[in-house]
Order: sequence, then structure tokens, then C-alpha cells
Amino acid sequence: MLEAEDKQKQVLLDIKSVVSRLQLQILVVGAGARILVFDSRYNIAGRATTDLDFAVKVNNWADFKALSNEMTQGSNPCFQRTNIQHRFIHISTGIEVDIVPFGAIGEPNQEIQWSDGDQMSLLGFNEAFSTAELQIIEEIEFKVVSLPAFIVLKLIAWSDRRARKDLEDIYFVLENYSDDERIFTELINELSQGQLEYEEAVSFLLGRDIQNNFTLATIKQLINILSQLLQKRNTLFPPLIPRILEQDEWDAKFYTIVRHFKALQKGIGVN
Repeated sequence: MLEAEDKQKQVLLDIKSVVSRLQLQILVVGAGARILVFDSRYNIAGRATTDLDFAVKVNNWADFKALSNEMTQGSNPCFQRTNIQHRFIHISTGIEVDIVPFGAIGEPNQEIQWSDGDQMSLLGFNEAFSTAELQIIEEIEFKVVSLPAFIVLKLIAWSDRRARKDLEDIYFVLENYSDDERIFTELINELSQGQLEYEEAVSFLLGRDIQNNFTLATIKQLINILSQLLQKRNTLFPPLIPRILEQDEWDAKFYTIVRHFKALQKGIGVN
């Protein structure tokens, strides 16, 4: 990712040092992960981010408290607390860091409740961890969410907080992802029979990758979320479209967004 990239790299190295001392496992998620697994790979810049998001695999709140203490206390702490339980500030760079616990802490319903009473779904995090990509930064190995897992976690995050940035990140990937080899190898029948248009094939592929790697409970929730999105398309999708477009261009863009999200839902629900 890395001036601003060098700062973010330092955060990655410092957080990795902390979790390694505690023998915990951590996963890079959020827009920072998108930059690593998508923007840099396709040489295209999406929504900029000034913070970093991580998910840490823990058994209980005592483990999360131990991590928080290790980050913020001691003779030379790299982070300081904020008034939000899961948010920290990297002292040397000022970068905000959000850390979400997942794993056994979310049993039995894959959900946690923060100290302020807010509830958060952890659906998809276990699968995102098991399908993560490995990346090397300064000779240190990091787990980063795969592209399908990024879409999953962003959809669930949108369902929890209704933030436009989550939809912006999702559509940025759907609009710019390309893989002609996979399209013509895996979807030739669907394309030749008119079941799928080429322009929406990549979104369908991402959906099918999700269907193949995530649990039934997660898939059902994703289909419900996408149904909500599509039902409220007239409200939710226009903010994703540049205001400078002429009406016919605007209409075409809106229709394209709808097709991509429909193809994603179709791929996720395919048997």
C-alpha cells in the first residue's frame, strides 16, 4: 500500500509484532485489504482509506483484553486506546486501527456484543480466515482476505451499519474485476445459451466463488442482504453514480449497477 503507504506498512508490522507475542492469528480486512488484493493487482485506485482494519481470532473477551493491553501498555507501546472498544490509534503515525474479534468468541450464533451494547455479526469471518491469501511485507507473512471474502464481509458490514462506503467498495470491485480466462473456461455454456451476459459474468463468478467457500448460514444471509439492496436500489444505488453524467449516461450506469448486484446474487445462490 505504501509516504502514506510507508505509514500503513509500519502499522502492519507493529500489529503483527503484538499478535505474534500473544500467539494470536490476525487477518487484514477492510479497504486496506482491498488495496492489497485488488487495487495493487489491477493497478487501479479505489476509495482511499486512512485507517486499517483487522480481525483477530480469539476464544473469549479475556483474549481480546490481553491483546488490547499488549497494544497500549508497557514500556514502549505502539498504540493508544480510544473511547471505542475496538478502535486504537497508532502512536507514531496517527493511523486509526479497528480490530474485530472472531472465532470461538462468537459462538454459538456468530455474533458479539460490544461493551456499549452494540451487536455485530461475525458471519463469514471464519471462512474468510480459512480462504485468506498470504502476502509478504518486509519478510513478514500476513493473512489478507481473498476477493470473494472481501465482498462477503463488506455486504455483512453494510447490513450492520448501512455505510455507503461499503457499497462503494463492493461496486468498485464488481465494476473493475476481470478474468477472461475463467469466464470463457467456466461460463461458456451460460454465455452461449444466453443465461448470462458477458458484462456481468465476473460478478457471477465472484458470487459462485462465495457459494463454494462459505457456509449455508452465511450464504442465506448474503442472499437476504442482496435482496434488500435490490429492493431499495432507487435509494441506495444513485449515490454510487457521478452527478456530472448526462441523463442517458446516468440511466445506463444505474442499470449496470443493478445487473452486477443481480449477477452476484445469482452466483451466490447457484446450486
